[in-house]
Amino acid sequence: MNFSRNGLRAALPLVLTGAGKDAEPFFALRQLFAGLFDLAASEGQGEKSQPDFSAHVGGQFFLSDIDTPSLRLTRTGTAGAGAPLEGFGLRLQNSGAAQGRAGDKDFELRAGDLLFFDLQQSLDLRVAAGPEGARDITLWVPREKMLAAFGRDDILHGLVLWGGAPAGAMIGGGLGILAQQAKDLSVQDMDALCDGLIALAARALGSALAAPRAQNMSPAAAFVTIRRYIDRNLRAPDLDAEKLAAIFGVSRASLYRLFEPVGGVASYIRKARLNRAYQEIMANESSGRRVGSIAFSLGFQNVSAFNRAFRDHYGMSPREARARAFAPAPAPAAQGDEAVVTNSLACWLARIGSAAPARRDRQGRSAG
Repeated sequence: MNFSRNGLRAALPLVLTGAGKDAEPFFALRQLFAGLFDLAASEGQGEKSQPDFSAHVGGQFFLSDIDTPSLRLTRTGTAGAGAPLEGFGLRLQNSGAAQGRAGDKDFELRAGDLLFFDLQQSLDLRVAAGPEGARDITLWVPREKMLAAFGRDDILHGLVLWGGAPAGAMIGGGLGILAQQAKDLSVQDMDALCDGLIALAARALGSALAAPRAQNMSPAAAFVTIRRYIDRNLRAPDLDAEKLAAIFGVSRASLYRLFEPVGGVASYIRKARLNRAYQEIMANESSGRRVGSIAFSLGFQNVSAFNRAFRDHYGMSPREARARAFAPAPAPAAQGDEAVVTNSLACWLARIGSAAPARRDRQGRSAG
């Protein structure tokens, strides 16, 4: 396995590649998915077949091209420490087939079909290889990009675009061409093409997104809807259980039951504010802001208490987190070295998720 890095300031996007030549064939793929999915070979598959992948990082998008034997990928959603991965995947099942469950939706994919999935929700994906293997091409999109294009993100998780429909065929064909050409694209060109694909998908799904919400939502759907409201209103000083119950017409007892699996409503709001603070502290465009200013803007009344909560949650102080964010990038691993977990999909998804629309260095110069 090897990783090659061209750098975000060079003409080409950063590229991760892995040819699956390790002694343990799935080692490379597990390193790629570290912190993103739990991975297992399908029953009866063993781990003899060799996975292969490449991944290209633009300024605002991530494109992965993965060819695997049959396997199973699982993700539990927002559980776990660290900042959440604020993004979506648009996955083309290029060959083979897949089925699974996204939140409370069951889905099936055949070659050519596309799946939207939200990295803050649960996903259980079982991939079945065909004669040509099981190849998927996935465009990873920051949440703000998806919201800007679609206007809402609460019904996308688990949504499938049929590859036989004109829109599905066009978007899938575009992803395939993008995967072929990615190594020769500049960062700016890659971002522009990805923007176009997301805009096309938004147009194709416009009628579905405009449909009124069901009056009687399932508990899972109600939780997602209320959570989305919380995430978009973290700076509101009066954001609490009483206000949420009034806005959504539910009793406080029902609200507590919905949020019990994540520690309760107040706990979720506190963690969400910490996560937003983490993203702002780590972001280039916030490098000149004082930590206290960020904390106050997100409803924390005491900087010392914020610092303690931040350290308890992330294992480091806000100043240490900022120092890590602006530390020089590590040298690329030499060919034949062990895979580096910091070069996983999750690592780079976190970076593009917290990046400004145009990447800038600490002096404000464009780095794209």
